[in-house]
Amino acid sequence: MRRTLVFAMSLGLALSAGAAFAQQFDKIAAVVNDEVISVYDLNSRLSFVTAGTKARKQPETLRRLAPQILRQLIDETLQLQEAKRLGVRVTDADLEQAFVGIERQNKLKKGMLDSYLAAQGIDKMALIAKIEPEIAWVKVVGRRIRPQVQVSAEDVDEAMTRIEAAAGAPELFLYEIFLRVDTPENEKEVRQIASRIVQQLKAGAGFSALARNFSQSASARRGGDLGWVRQGELESELAEPAAKLKTGQFFGPIRTLSGYHILLLRDRRIAKGLEAPNATLELQQLFFPIALGAQTDKTDAEMVRANSFAARAENCDGMEKLGAELGTEMSGSLGTVELADLPAPLKLAVETLEPGRPSKPVRTETGIIVLMVCSRTDGGAGGTERERLEKMLTAQRVDAAARRYMRDLRRAAFIDIRL
Repeated sequence: MRRTLVFAMSLGLALSAGAAFAQQFDKIAAVVNDEVISVYDLNSRLSFVTAGTKARKQPETLRRLAPQILRQLIDETLQLQEAKRLGVRVTDADLEQAFVGIERQNKLKKGMLDSYLAAQGIDKMALIAKIEPEIAWVKVVGRRIRPQVQVSAEDVDEAMTRIEAAAGAPELFLYEIFLRVDTPENEKEVRQIASRIVQQLKAGAGFSALARNFSQSASARRGGDLGWVRQGELESELAEPAAKLKTGQFFGPIRTLSGYHILLLRDRRIAKGLEAPNATLELQQLFFPIALGAQTDKTDAEMVRANSFAARAENCDGMEKLGAELGTEMSGSLGTVELADLPAPLKLAVETLEPGRPSKPVRTETGIIVLMVCSRTDGGAGGTERERLEKMLTAQRVDAAARRYMRDLRRAAFIDIRL
C-alpha cells in the first residue's frame, strides 16, 4: 500500500520517535490479499482524521478509534485493488478537480487549500491518501454499475405521487453518521466507536467532519447530509427519537438491523409537495475564521462580532465594504451559485432570505459566515422536478448496488488483521 508522508502519532501500540519511527513501516496492521497496511499507514490516517480536534492528543481515544480506521483502510485497499484490476486510474487532473471541490466546500478562495491544510497541521499527502480511493471507487462504480441502473417514467411518476401525498406532513433536515456491523464478533467494538464519536460531538467536534471521516454510508461524501426526510422514510428505531429532536440536537448511537446510527437535526418544516425549480443566487460573504474545538467563550465572542458586522450591512455594496474592512481572505463576493449546490447550513440560511438583508451568522467547520443575497433568479424549465427525481432515484439505486459490490469484495478477499 502506498505510504503517506505525514507525521506519526501515538496510538498506545505505536512506537516513539527515532528508530521506533522507522519500525512503524515494518509493523503490519493488516494484510489485504497481497498488500500490507502498516502501523505507519494507520497512524497517518488517525492523525489526518483527528486534525483540529482534542482527540489528536488523547492516546486512549486514538486507541479506540483505531479499529474503525483500520477497517476503512482495508476497504480503501480493496477499492484500489479493484480499480487496478479494471484498469481504472486516478489522474493528476482528477486530484486537482477534487482539490477545487474541497476549496469550494470549505469556502476557500482558489489556491488556498495548501495554506489551509498547513494551518490545520495536515500534510497534503495525507489528504491525497484519503481522496484517491474515493475517486477510484467513483470511477469503478460509474463503469460497472451505473450503466446497469435504469429508472423508468413510471418510477418517477410514483415518486411524484408520494411527494404530493406527503404535502402537509412534517419533514426533517437530517445529517447522519452510520457505522456498519459486519459480524456479531465486532458488535461491541463498533458500539464503542460510535459512543466515542458521540463523546467527540459533545466536546464540540464538527458533525460533518466526523461523518466524512468515519461514516460508512453514501452520505459520508456530503458530510453526512441526508437532506429533507419524512419520518415515515426512517427506520422504525430512528423515527421516534428523530421526531423529538430540537434543531441543532443529535442523538445516538441507535442500533438498527445494519449497524449504529447517529443523527443530527438541522431544521424541520412542513412538506409543500413538489418543489419549484432550483434558484440561482448572487452572494456576498463575511467570514470570521475560528478553529474547531476553540473555547466556547472565544466562539461566543466571535459570534457577537459577526452579529455586529451583519447589523451594519444595508445592501450588497455595503456588505462588500464590510468584507474589505474585516480583511479576511474569504470575505467578499461569492459570485453566482446554485442554491442546491450550497452546503446545507448555508442553503437553509439563504433559501428564503430577501435580497439585501444579511443572514444570521452560521457556524461552519472553519469559522462563522454571514451571507447576503444580492440577486435571485428562479430556475428555468431545464431543472424540472421530474429530472431532479430521476437523478435522485438513480443515485439511490447506484448507492445500493455499490454497497453490494463492496460487500462482495470483502467476502472474496483474504484479510488478515494483525493488531
